[in-house]
Amino acid sequence: MSLRRRAVLLGGVTAVGFGAAGYYRLTTTTCDEIACFAFVYHGADDAPSRLDIEHTGGERQLPAGDVYITNVSVDYESGETDTVAWAELDDGIGPTDAINGEAIRVNLGSAGIVQILWRQDDVERVIEAWVFDDDVS
Repeated sequence: MSLRRRAVLLGGVTAVGFGAAGYYRLTTTTCDEIACFAFVYHGADDAPSRLDIEHTGGERQLPAGDVYITNVSVDYESGETDTVAWAELDDGIGPTDAINGEAIRVNLGSAGIVQILWRQDDVERVIEAWVFDDDVS
């Protein structure tokens, strides 16, 4: 193969490599959804398991009074769960304050899924969900 062909081929492979790396970086470090959340699970045997939920980004400024979390344990002994507003779970934030970068810890009920809901103008939309996995530690 001639030197010129090798140079063109090497340039093409390099461009594809940098393009793929740039695409991977963009898809893993940016959030183009309404809101993005990170979850950390803390299991327990004789008390409700807990889930740390952190708002990590997104397109919208979401007021804490419009964001709800499902399957929150409100009475561990009776097994009662409810859907609770973020503002009710975080004493340091009001219903009109944005949840940008905020984190909360919730006690979980027995169901294996937690949904983050956004209620706006009487319309409810699931914007994120966490599903229990037996492999979680």
